[in-house]
Amino acid sequence: MDINFEILPLVSLKHIVVASHESFCKNLVDYFRQAALVRAIADEQLAKNVFMIEWLVKAQQQLSLQQRLIDQQQQQISTQQQEIEKLKEERDKLKNRNSKNSSVPPSSDQLKKPSDKKKRKKGFKRGPKYDHPGKTRNGFGQPDKIVPLELENCPVCGGSVERDEVVPEKVQQVAEVVDQPIEIREYRRGFYKCPSCGWSDYSPVPLGVKEGFRYGARLSSIVGWLGYGGNLTWRKQEHFIEYVFGIPISQGSLAKMHKWFQESLEPLTQQWLKYIQQPGIRCVDETSYCIDGIKYWVWVATSNEVCVLMLAPTRSSAEVEKLLGADFKGILTSDCYSAYFRQSAMAKQKCLAHLERELESLKTSRFQANREFAADVQQVLATARIHYRHYHARNLTLEDLGSKRTEVENSLQKIFKATPKKGWPYDAQRLINRLKRHWEEWFTFLTYPEVKPDNNDAERALRPIVIHRKVSGGARSDWGAELVTQMFSFLETMRLQGQNAIVQLCELFSLAGRSPPGLEM
Repeated sequence: MDINFEILPLVSLKHIVVASHESFCKNLVDYFRQAALVRAIADEQLAKNVFMIEWLVKAQQQLSLQQRLIDQQQQQISTQQQEIEKLKEERDKLKNRNSKNSSVPPSSDQLKKPSDKKKRKKGFKRGPKYDHPGKTRNGFGQPDKIVPLELENCPVCGGSVERDEVVPEKVQQVAEVVDQPIEIREYRRGFYKCPSCGWSDYSPVPLGVKEGFRYGARLSSIVGWLGYGGNLTWRKQEHFIEYVFGIPISQGSLAKMHKWFQESLEPLTQQWLKYIQQPGIRCVDETSYCIDGIKYWVWVATSNEVCVLMLAPTRSSAEVEKLLGADFKGILTSDCYSAYFRQSAMAKQKCLAHLERELESLKTSRFQANREFAADVQQVLATARIHYRHYHARNLTLEDLGSKRTEVENSLQKIFKATPKKGWPYDAQRLINRLKRHWEEWFTFLTYPEVKPDNNDAERALRPIVIHRKVSGGARSDWGAELVTQMFSFLETMRLQGQNAIVQLCELFSLAGRSPPGLEM
């Protein structure tokens, strides 16, 4: 085949151009394909990176949220742990409450058999001491009746016996109730006229006899003591009079008898109320009492010679003012109940016994700071009581006793300032606030040594009416409740004065409501 070499360059160039163009396009397509692939890979990697960043951001947010939740839960756990500790503290306090570490009465203490170790620790057994002076071993004085006991026959063989005059006779006195302890008296009263003035009436009844009433003053006074001093119900009073005294009595007669009590005691209690409002040392307290199911309050104020109980519908400071007067000039001893804050007085003494019982309760606390605080404050109070006893033992002068008060108060201030790193626990801080609130009223007995450091006299005066309330459940009428306060005022006053309550009550009835001798204030 012949080749035309003239046209060969043109053909080659054309082929070269076409080939180059195809190669370029192919390369360009490959480039764009590779670029697209790279871009796709880059976009995919970018998307992955963006997704990863978004995931990390969300994870970081979740971690932050979880951390906040953890912090909140930790705070909540810490708060709840504190609440749990506080509740445990309250539980232990309530579980271990007794009359020695709280204000609950001794009757609420659980009776627990003491261990032999505790018995040995006391060093003595129960009951009176050996060879103690007796009260009745020497008899009752002059006997009302002497009964000689003779023996004729031997109790063993039945033979006749002879009395040995050398051996002194054996004497034994016996107190016994007679068959008929009640004497029935019949008073026959004639009708008389006065020709001078025209007066006419029956002769008066003797003292101790109430017009139209069948029971005398002495019997009525015994019944009155049985009902309030002995806490016998009306039904038991009725049975006692019938079975022991051998005379009948009805519930209506008992009601009239109790009305007689109230009429006779009313002027006397009013007289004592005026006395209790005069300057002097007064211990006050209060307790609840129900009248026909409605809660009232009985307030008490005591002195060395007189006790007055007053019934009131509320527990407010107005009742304290009504009891002691608006301008009381004496010294007032009480607990820390808020009703006593506003009462005016020359000086006030807060009850240390209440404070000491709370400190005794703190000694069993779960918190060491509470226990240390209680021990330190108890030591200060014990020191104050020691100074008080030394003064009454005439080992300190009044001036020395006053300086001791400053020392005691300084010791207490040092305890307040010795605050733990975490602060005082709640119970200790509560007592500190109370001590500061009544700062001038804790150691008044070191300035006025005639004042007692507690209000036990008032609590002792309320104890009989509390027992009566538990037995009777309260009064059913207003006049019955007034009689309760009047009668217990009378009984406690007689105890303070060392008087026989039955004898004085009989004398009060005999004098028709006037104050019997020895009771005027």
